[in-house]
Amino acid sequence: CGNRRTTRCPSCAELYRQDTYHLIAAGLRGGKNIPDQVATHPRVFATLTAPSFGPVHGRRLNGSARCRCGRTHTKGDPLLGTPLDPERYDYTGAVLWNAHAPALWARFMLHLRRTIAAAAGVPQRLLSKVVRVSYAKVAEYQQRGLIHFHAVIRLDGPAGSYTPPSTWATPELLADAIRLAATRARIDGPEINGRARSFAFGKQIDTRIIRSTAFQAGNTITEGKVAGYVAKYATKG
Repeated sequence: CGNRRTTRCPSCAELYRQDTYHLIAAGLRGGKNIPDQVATHPRVFATLTAPSFGPVHGRRLNGSARCRCGRTHTKGDPLLGTPLDPERYDYTGAVLWNAHAPALWARFMLHLRRTIAAAAGVPQRLLSKVVRVSYAKVAEYQQRGLIHFHAVIRLDGPAGSYTPPSTWATPELLADAIRLAATRARIDGPEINGRARSFAFGKQIDTRIIRSTAFQAGNTITEGKVAGYVAKYATKG
């Protein structure tokens, strides 16, 4: 049937998951007409989340297991992700956030290229002559119904994946640039009932440097795990 959602068609979703895994893995370590040397290029796995539009029921991973409502929610509880106070929750903002999330991602990429160009000491219009930014992303709905993005971002040389970037283009520089660009990205929304809206990403911005080895420090992750995560998110729902 071609549906990639696990809740709709598990068999088609599994096929799509495997295809996605191999495509992402190739972009990280080579294969499928992508040179093996991309494994030496700076690569970061980033997660950009939505802001809060009001407190929701949730499960606590640290400290007390109790939700702010006083209950301890089990996995699969239908209350998870729903507003604690429906009368005060900003439903309009949540709906508009989801509608504007793709445009906000585009603005983030604009700021990311600007930030990297500044680090390189070149105008943004000349950045492609020094380094190219390649990425693959997937949008996932959080339990509270808001979109957030998972992305694999890679720096290549001026000729793309076949050339390495300059020595100044390190994984650490890329991770720092992602965090800075995510905090700067903002777009204007419509004015509703006299209130002007603007949208930015939430405070939870996660960046993990992708390594080829099995060794993982606190801010790193392996290629295989990244490919597995993206494939899973692409078929979720």
